[in-house]
Amino acid sequence: MNIYEKIFARLEELHMSQIELSRRTGIATSTISDWRKKKINPQADKIVPICKALDMSLVDLLCDEDDKSNTIMTSDYITDEGLFVETFMNASDDIKRRVITYYFSIDSNRSTEKQGRNISIICDENGKSIVLINDIRYKSRRSIDWNEIETYLKQYVGECFEILETSESVYIGTDFPDEYAHSKDTKDVKGVNEKAKANAITAIEDLIEIASDKAEFPDYKKKHGTKAKYGWYRYTTRFGIPVYNEEGILERYNIFRARILVRRDEDGKLYLYDVVTIKKETSKPLES
Repeated sequence: MNIYEKIFARLEELHMSQIELSRRTGIATSTISDWRKKKINPQADKIVPICKALDMSLVDLLCDEDDKSNTIMTSDYITDEGLFVETFMNASDDIKRRVITYYFSIDSNRSTEKQGRNISIICDENGKSIVLINDIRYKSRRSIDWNEIETYLKQYVGECFEILETSESVYIGTDFPDEYAHSKDTKDVKGVNEKAKANAITAIEDLIEIASDKAEFPDYKKKHGTKAKYGWYRYTTRFGIPVYNEEGILERYNIFRARILVRRDEDGKLYLYDVVTIKKETSKPLES
């Protein structure tokens, strides 16, 4: 069994969600989801935090059953870096080879991750997830080029992301970039909320994954026509945009609430349609 398979098997055994694992380890939910979707193992520097969160030993996570017969490696749960080093030095040559091979697989795993994204997910005092978008493309004085945004969003077309709360798969269709950049909602949004929608484009997958409170909505005034024929759903999502002072020091995050609009297609699949009704919620300082 691969390492990522052991992680998800342990999650099921503990009845623990991916969001909870993210909260305990500081690993983004999108990264955790990618392990299963892309069939890749986590990076080596994530192993110890994962073991602590799942109350597993490094032996159970890294080794096959045959390796566990080594008496040195099967004592108590190993969740401390110092114990890991000591255990490694006393382990069999076969186990050492496995650990070293895994360590040097970091570069190959890193190549599968998206570049140019500085995004993290935290939980508020009520345990609700917030996506923090730390790289801002459109700052206060920069005008927004929505055609540029449409072009950027085309990279998502064909991808699929999972809503962790409902385990639903949401696809990105060819209609999404144009709708997001040029919909009536986009044309009507102004000021800080407009900047927020423009800057949310780098976190589309994360906004989908933390979406909650699914509700079916009618197609008011039939304005979406056949696109809403098979089902029209809305989910709540939240994200934070950093605010810096004149010296460039982070002061706080402005927190926004938005609705993710999803349509069901004739093939039964769910497709992201737009992110709408973005509204500033608070601007209190946050602790991650």
